[in-house]
Amino acid sequence: MQTLSHPETPHGREGHHFVRFYDDEDLLADEIAQHLLAALAQQGSAILIATPVRVAAVLPRLPGTTPGCLARLVVRDAADTLAAICVDGWPDDARFDAVVGALVRSARATGAPLHAYGEMVALLCADGRFEAAVRLEQLWNALAGQTTFSLFCAYPWSLFPTVELANSFAAICQAHTHACSQKQPAAGTVSRPDQFRLLELERKALALDGEVRRRRDAERLAAASEADLADFLDNAAEGIHRVGADGTILWANKAELALLGYRWEEYVGRHIAEFHVDAHVIDHILATLQKGETVYDQPARLRCKDGGIRHVLIHSNARFENGELRYTRCFTRDATERHERDALLATLTEANRNKDQFLAMLGHELRNPLSPILLALEMMELRGDSATTERQLIRRQVDHLVRLVDDLLDIARVTQGKVVLRRARVPVSEVIDKAVELAAAEISAHAHQLTLTVDPALVVFGDAVRLAQVLANLLINAARYTPRQGRIRLHAARDAAGQVRIGVTDNGRGMTAAELRQAFDLFYQGARGIDRAEGGLGVGLALARRLVELHEGRIDAFSAGPGQGCEVVVRLPAFDAAAGAPPAVAANDAPVGGSGLAILLVDDNEDAVRMLGMLLTQHGHKVDVCFDPHTALARIDAFRPDVAVLDIGLPLMSGHELAQRLRAMPGGERCRMIALSGYGQPEDLARSRAAGFEAHLVKPVMPERLLSLLTREQAVR
Repeated sequence: MQTLSHPETPHGREGHHFVRFYDDEDLLADEIAQHLLAALAQQGSAILIATPVRVAAVLPRLPGTTPGCLARLVVRDAADTLAAICVDGWPDDARFDAVVGALVRSARATGAPLHAYGEMVALLCADGRFEAAVRLEQLWNALAGQTTFSLFCAYPWSLFPTVELANSFAAICQAHTHACSQKQPAAGTVSRPDQFRLLELERKALALDGEVRRRRDAERLAAASEADLADFLDNAAEGIHRVGADGTILWANKAELALLGYRWEEYVGRHIAEFHVDAHVIDHILATLQKGETVYDQPARLRCKDGGIRHVLIHSNARFENGELRYTRCFTRDATERHERDALLATLTEANRNKDQFLAMLGHELRNPLSPILLALEMMELRGDSATTERQLIRRQVDHLVRLVDDLLDIARVTQGKVVLRRARVPVSEVIDKAVELAAAEISAHAHQLTLTVDPALVVFGDAVRLAQVLANLLINAARYTPRQGRIRLHAARDAAGQVRIGVTDNGRGMTAAELRQAFDLFYQGARGIDRAEGGLGVGLALARRLVELHEGRIDAFSAGPGQGCEVVVRLPAFDAAAGAPPAVAANDAPVGGSGLAILLVDDNEDAVRMLGMLLTQHGHKVDVCFDPHTALARIDAFRPDVAVLDIGLPLMSGHELAQRLRAMPGGERCRMIALSGYGQPEDLARSRAAGFEAHLVKPVMPERLLSLLTREQAVR
């Protein structure tokens, strides 16, 4: 064992409290062992309050003393003892006396020497509680004033790594009768003040050495971090560049150069505006950055070396010092695919809009020739023509054509969001009755058997006309895709979730899994033979789905496969009488009409307006037919009409303007106005009302509808 010299060794007087600052664990263990053995060898006692690691280092160094001396050695765990004497991390006087004081007094009961080593203060300092460590040293000193013993404390130099701990270090030194380090002179060679000065100088030297090491380590880490950052930026997948306050490119990474195809010297050092296609864009970016604002997702077009143009998105912010712009940091993201995708989306959106407009216009234009055909049929029936079979055939085909046109117009309105539901409390049985009426001709033509099973208590809150249209489409589809003399069943009841479930089932040709997935797509018709026996445009189911969704419902199709028939199920929320419902939207048509009236007809479709004039004349009305608005205005004084039926889409002057001018003429205030149009959306009806029309009829004009209006008008005159 190495012999160490320290001030006032245990072989000297008792009542000594000294501290050793160390950095060599083995030397410290030797010194602790010598300190304890000095008391044990004199038949005294020893106390070792240390960590398990310290105890394990010291105990092997103690054997070799007189037999039985180790029985006078008391060992305590430093952490457990510290916990027993502290309250909220602070040494408590009473607890210290009850634990440590009792231990010391017991060991001194024989009067023999007592040497102790305590490591609790080092644990406090290791936890950053230097003031608590000084307080514990003071408690040891107070205990030494009550009974005599020699106390050895030790602190590793690593607990005082910075110059900022000078005050704590000095306070710890002042709490001891002697303080030294493993490098200090032997005991008695220097005075106590000199001891402290030497220790402080050593502490400062160690702290400075540590600071130098930390600074060097920090510099190495900073250099490594800077290299990592430079590598990260230079090899990042996104284009990055730095631009000076004057707009000069100061640096660019590989991705930026590769994006545009330039070499470093062709890009860096030049003004950023040289690479922007749109001057106003780069001017906006630079102005925004000059104001200290950040640029996010700024679309821009950059010139490539090969002459091409690259669409990009730019993110950029600025670095300011003392209020002046130093440089800007810019991220350039290739947006070519996004630009192409957006352009394609815009093209498709425009094409879809054009398609919707085309369908609407097609439906409108098809209505014009239908009007005279319907009127001609009406005239033939009034005259009692003998060709009954031919008339009925024409009537069926015209009705079919009208339904096709209506479907085209409806799907265009739905896809454009122009359908407004007129919702009210509706018994489901009434909707089904109307749907069956609409589909009866198709079902009868195929000689199908229709079975209805309907719960009469079912009620929904919806548009009765639109719901009947949905179910009629389902019945017509079932009729068309089921071989002659097939079976169709319509079943309506509440399902397990309390919703209204309406199912239309047939034993027709069924659908494959692929057909089921596409059944509700617009214009989809599935596999058809060359004869297209089923007919239709592939609009019915698509329209049905959209109308059901507008009613907060859903529609699904089911089939076991080809030849296994099909079921289409509509689910709608049941009407909740307790919750109530908004009032139904009132109809827009105002009742007018009668017989024996003077009626002015204005329409540029000559066939249609002539046939309408002939029909009204046969019903006893006096009719004046005009093909343009100026002729109508010229005849108004002489004719003085009771009712004016005006086409809205007139040449030179719209029907709205013509109505207003007719109203302003003498006697015009008493004339009832009826609008004719191929458009019948709420906004169309609203414009007609604003122009002074009492009613708005949609082409092709159903004769019974117009005659009914005129009859009521005659009744009020």
